Amino acid sequence: MTRTYFRRLELEPPPRLYVLMARGPWFRRVYRRFVTDLVASVPPNTRLLDVGTGPGYLLGCLARERPDLSLFGLDLSHTMVAGGRRRLRQWAPEARVHTVVGDAQELPLKGESFDHLLATFSFHIWQDPIRAASEIVRVLKPGGRAWIYEMNRDVSREQLREFAQEEKLPFLLVYLGFHSLAWNHALRAADFARVLEATAVPSWRLAPAHHLFWRVEIFKN
Repeated sequence: MTRTYFRRLELEPPPRLYVLMARGPWFRRVYRRFVTDLVASVPPNTRLLDVGTGPGYLLGCLARERPDLSLFGLDLSHTMVAGGRRRLRQWAPEARVHTVVGDAQELPLKGESFDHLLATFSFHIWQDPIRAASEIVRVLKPGGRAWIYEMNRDVSREQLREFAQEEKLPFLLVYLGFHSLAWNHALRAADFARVLEATAVPSWRLAPAHHLFWRVEIFKN
């Protein structure tokens, strides 16, 4: 495992700081890209669980774009869940959105209860990622699909430059911002392979996404 696994949770930003980061321009741009992926991929009138939903910004964006979905957000932090619940009521009062406190390594949910599952920037802090991946498979319905997004530790300068050009941002800003976050959060392809092969996930695919990230897709037959 990389050094990012099995870290003490205190190394993650406290809830108040994380909220400020999540609503900043960097994360808003990234969330927009992920939501575009999901809007195009998730069938209508299905149930999707966001594991590690944090302050709920991504889930709120998805609720506005896809009000037909039944959305659930889960986070280990009571503070995050309470704040996310308030924000979601403001952003998408008509959407079917629910939040719950829970641990990714022991999801407080029935087996085969979700059509789809999402986890963004939370895989790297799961203290037992093999167990968490097993839980993902357990709660997915047959034919279900999960998406896991993480930062790519092996990103090149050219990929950073392409992202900066697409977002019309200064390259230096993107370079410094990415590497300041990647130092303690980014993963390599081998990190995912070790976990998913040990979990005996039925079927999965790993590919670079949006220049700077990995996207893992898990399929349950």
